[in-house]
Amino acid sequence: MYEYKVLTERDKRFAGGFDAATLEATLNSYASEGWRLTEAVPATNLMKSVKAEIVMILERASPAT
Repeated sequence: MYEYKVLTERDKRFAGGFDAATLEATLNSYASEGWRLTEAVPATNLMKSVKAEIVMILERASPAT
């Protein structure tokens, strides 16, 4: 079994700003917890904004129960 985490620019770990260095540090932080990036896609809501937001999907093996 796997568990998943959805990460966006609004994640609390980006509070200082969403830039390449912060993204790298955040992904490395999650990697140290066993997460790996499986997908990154742009998502837009044309009704609210024309700005695209990056949605990242992280995956890790669930702990054995």
